[in-house]
Amino acid sequence: MQSPTSPVSYKETSVPSFSKESTTTETSKSLPHANLLTPPTLTPPTITSDLPTSTLSPNHHNYYTHYLNKAQFNSILVNCSINLLKILYKNQKFDEKSIKLFIIEILRRSKTSIQSLQLSCFYIYKLIVAKQKITFDAKKLFLGLIIISSKFNQDYNYSFKSWCKICGLNENSNVKQLVHIESTILQWLNYDLCLIGSKYENWCNLLLIFGYDFIQYQLIFDNRTEIFWNQEIKDKINSWQSFFNQLNLDNLNIINVNFNNYFNNQLNKKVFVVKDEQPTLLSKKRSSTSLFDTEQPVAKKVKA
Repeated sequence: MQSPTSPVSYKETSVPSFSKESTTTETSKSLPHANLLTPPTLTPPTITSDLPTSTLSPNHHNYYTHYLNKAQFNSILVNCSINLLKILYKNQKFDEKSIKLFIIEILRRSKTSIQSLQLSCFYIYKLIVAKQKITFDAKKLFLGLIIISSKFNQDYNYSFKSWCKICGLNENSNVKQLVHIESTILQWLNYDLCLIGSKYENWCNLLLIFGYDFIQYQLIFDNRTEIFWNQEIKDKINSWQSFFNQLNLDNLNIINVNFNNYFNNQLNKKVFVVKDEQPTLLSKKRSSTSLFDTEQPVAKKVKA
């Protein structure tokens, strides 16, 4: 199975200058729907980056900026999945705390890759745009999407019995249910799972812009960074729902969506550089342990 990972080269400034969600390039000006790649309340970037070029993939946090560590990057992606589910289940009961704990635990136990989570978020977006009537609760839908995205992303995967073990479910009574969930979601997606090349890269950049928009502010110290989440997100959810419904997905094959340009324009708006006056215990670099790297009992994978 072809992997969506597609390394690209990018440049970045040392301590950037930062503005709101922007993804404008010269190519985009000639496209009729190019403006749909930027939520209407946001201003386009005006500063380009200029650092030594390095080759990284969109599944690596340093691909986007050096001012998000691995744990922060993972946390943003988890919140992306939760906020996308909020949009999808907007008119249904949604227990955010319970769903977040479920998502983190499933990702941790299954050691899900970053690519698979990015793909799952893409599939949620497609269900939002299709205005698909979802008959599963959010937990079952997310589990089904992780199973599907993992199969698309890699040749060797967990069997349904292993997924039952990961979820703590009885194998005999739940394997058929997982098969049903997978087949139903595939029908909802019209079996269109492909996301590779520049389309994958642009989606990953757009996804991180979406996730970062829910951060209230970020502090950059000499040897660490701290992010603080916005607690009032109803208006942002509504704004992004409108944006996703208008987004021309075909443009992701053409336009260069760049998180670094967006991040560069947030300086003194959402991102603040802080000078450490005195060394303290808090100034020690925090652990950037991934949500997905915790050691867990290994379930056997089988070739898809």
